[in-house]
Amino acid sequence: MRVSFYLFALVLLKCLLQPLPARPSALPAVPVTTAADSLHLTLAQAEQLFLEKNLPLLAQKSAIEASKAAILQAKLFENPVLSLDQSLYNPENGRYFDVSRNGQTFVQLEQLVFLAGKRNKRVQVETLNSQLTEQAFFDLLRTLRFALRSNMVELYYKQQGYAVLREKTQSVQQLVTALEGQYRKGNIALKEITRLKALLFQLGNQQLSLLNEIQERQSELRLLTHTPASTVLVPALDETALNDVTGDQFTFGQLLETAQENRYDLKSAQTQVQVQEANLKLQKALAVPDLTLSANYDRQSNFIRNYTGLGVSLPLPLWNRNQGNINMARHQVQQSQHLLEQQQLEVETQVMQAYRKAQEAQQFYNSFDPNFRKDFDRLLEGITSSFMRRNISLIEFLDYYETYTDSMTQLLELSTTRLRALEEINFVVGKPVISY
Repeated sequence: MRVSFYLFALVLLKCLLQPLPARPSALPAVPVTTAADSLHLTLAQAEQLFLEKNLPLLAQKSAIEASKAAILQAKLFENPVLSLDQSLYNPENGRYFDVSRNGQTFVQLEQLVFLAGKRNKRVQVETLNSQLTEQAFFDLLRTLRFALRSNMVELYYKQQGYAVLREKTQSVQQLVTALEGQYRKGNIALKEITRLKALLFQLGNQQLSLLNEIQERQSELRLLTHTPASTVLVPALDETALNDVTGDQFTFGQLLETAQENRYDLKSAQTQVQVQEANLKLQKALAVPDLTLSANYDRQSNFIRNYTGLGVSLPLPLWNRNQGNINMARHQVQQSQHLLEQQQLEVETQVMQAYRKAQEAQQFYNSFDPNFRKDFDRLLEGITSSFMRRNISLIEFLDYYETYTDSMTQLLELSTTRLRALEEINFVVGKPVISY
């Protein structure tokens, strides 16, 4: 009986005392598919792929070109209008379509001339609208870049956590196999192997849940980088740079100033005020009637034969002086000004929130013992030795085991939370001021 127990203890020691890396960075990547289907990307490579192939960005670039075409269209003059009136039948000579000197022909050429600078004002409105389209592109870029960088970081640490769970699951599975042999020999009680199988089931559920989250992050990154659905993206991040990066070098005032200079949604709100002001000027100009010039030739039907003349037509602004559109444009100016104030307030609030969140996450991260992982590994070795000497029960040993797994998962989540908080600073200020 004693010999069988020591054999079991040796098997247990071999299964559990596997050398673990000191930091999460050394954990292996998740081999979800074959290596041929994997694409290892640094953050810079992912951003380059994103800028070149992201479909929403490409679509917004096309929208910019379309807005420039609208400017070109606004610059064009109205086409002249040519009118021709030919008599169908001449009863005096019985001819149809008589184009001789005895027939009737009327020709008129008209040209619409915009007054009050309408054409230039339309060009100004379209130019500002084009600026809005460009600003929408950069704001979309800001949003999608935040999604890209955040997903890269989250995927990196979730793959680390998956590797921890997978390694522990394999170790527990080996233990279950060893214990089943000992149970058949009558060396251990049924409750011990049942408890170990329950732990194996728990680890399997955690592993499956984390794998689902990894697949979600993979899907997001594949959409952002326009990579094939069969490709497994593996973030190749520098763990040392991730651990050393911080936002403590910035003050709130510096971040707010950067945001005011680089937030394109704020610039868009400012441009929108200019658009409405330009539109108000245009609506006032539209109250001024446009001039129509004409040149006429009439062969027979005027007071003399072969009549030529010039004409001018002008609508009389007696009732419709564009009052409704002018009044609407005034209110739209006020509306855009209020929205600009709201956007300025939102930017300031978002910067403060991100700044405080990053500070809190960094403070908690700094208070965390960097040697915690190594110390816990050594503790687990001691717990295993104690179990071999029967100083602790299997239940106590498994409790330490569960605590280790949970702590490693929480450690990786803490790293993810801290880096996401730093990425939120990049997001709210409008450009990557924090890099790693």
